[in-house]
Amino acid sequence: MGFAGEGSAEPPPDHHSNNGFVNPLFSAPHAGILGFLKARFFGGEQWASYDPNAYRVPTATPAPVPANFPSENARVTWIGHATVLIQHKGINVLTDPMFSKRAGPGGILGPARISEPALSIDALPPIHAVVISHNHYDHLDLASLRALEKQGAARNGGTAYFVPLGNRRLLAKAGIPVERIHEMDWWAASSLTVGGEPLVLTATPAQHFSGRSLTDRNQALWASWAIEWSDFSAWFGGDTGYNEVQFKEIGHRFDGFDLGIIPIGAYRPRDFMGPVHVDPVEAVMMHRDIGATRSLPIHWGTFVLSAEHPSDPPWELAQAVVETGYSQAAFEPFAVGESRSYSRGSSQTLARSAKAPRL
Repeated sequence: MGFAGEGSAEPPPDHHSNNGFVNPLFSAPHAGILGFLKARFFGGEQWASYDPNAYRVPTATPAPVPANFPSENARVTWIGHATVLIQHKGINVLTDPMFSKRAGPGGILGPARISEPALSIDALPPIHAVVISHNHYDHLDLASLRALEKQGAARNGGTAYFVPLGNRRLLAKAGIPVERIHEMDWWAASSLTVGGEPLVLTATPAQHFSGRSLTDRNQALWASWAIEWSDFSAWFGGDTGYNEVQFKEIGHRFDGFDLGIIPIGAYRPRDFMGPVHVDPVEAVMMHRDIGATRSLPIHWGTFVLSAEHPSDPPWELAQAVVETGYSQAAFEPFAVGESRSYSRGSSQTLARSAKAPRL
C-alpha cells in the first residue's frame, strides 16, 4: 500500500480565521451545546418521543464483499448513522466510524443508539482508508478508532486515516501513528494505492462546525469528501448544512458523482439546526447540486439528536423526491445493514442484500 502527495489545489482562504476556522457563507456562529440545551428544554417546538416498542429502524443483513475478492462493481453497505463501508477493486473505505453505544465523552455520556451497528469491527473486511468528516462525537469516536487500528495493524499492515485540518492530534491520542494520518484542507487531494489500484481522496467544503468541549469551538476543520476510483466516484457529505454555492462548486469541479452519501436527519428545530444540518428537501437539492446519479441517505435512525421523530427523515425524503421530479430509486433509503452495488453511471442499482424498506 503506497501513498502519493497531499498537495493543495488553490484552497479558498476565507474558511480560515485567526482563531481557527469559519463558515465563509454565513457569519453567525452556531449556538453549540448551550444553544442545544436552550432549544431542547425551553424552545417552542415539541420534541418527538421515541418508543422502541412502536417503531424500529428497518434493518437488513449486510452483504459486504469478502476480503481479497476485488469487486467488478462498487459495493456499499450502510452500517449506521454516518458509517458507510465502500468497497471497490479490492479497496475498502470506511466513513466516520461510530460503533459505540453512546455518542459522547468516554462513551458514557451523550445520546444512546436506537439501532445497533450492522457489522461489528471484527466482522469488517480489512479497512484500507478511513475518512472522517469532523470531530463531533457521533462522527469521530476514539474507541472505534482504537479498535479499527488494532484490527488494521493485525490484518492489513495498517489503515490510512484522512481527516480535515486540526484533527491529527486527536487521532494520535487514539494510538494511530502520525505517518498514517493525512490531515488535509479543503480541495487538497491525496492518493492511496492498494494492489496496484489507485484511490484519490479530496477534502471538499461543508457547512458545519467542530468542537468536543466548551473550549475548542472550531479549532479543527470540518469537510466533506470526494472518493474516486478510476471507474467509480462517491461523495461523502458527512454532516452539513446547505448553501447555494459550495455544493454546486463541488459538482462542477468533479463533473458529478456515481453515488452521493448525503445526511438527511437531525434538522429540527430549523432555527437552531438549519445552518449546520440539511433537512430532506435540502438533501435533494444537494443531490442535484453535486450531480449525483444515485444517493444514499445517512445520518438518521441511529441517535435521537433533534426534535423530529426518527421515522420522519426517510418519509420526508420520499415526499421531497416526488415533489422535485426525481425517481424514488435516485435517492432511496437503505435499511441499516443493507448492501447495494453500483456501476459508473448505471441507471439502476445492480444488486441489493434485501428489499429496501417501505417507509
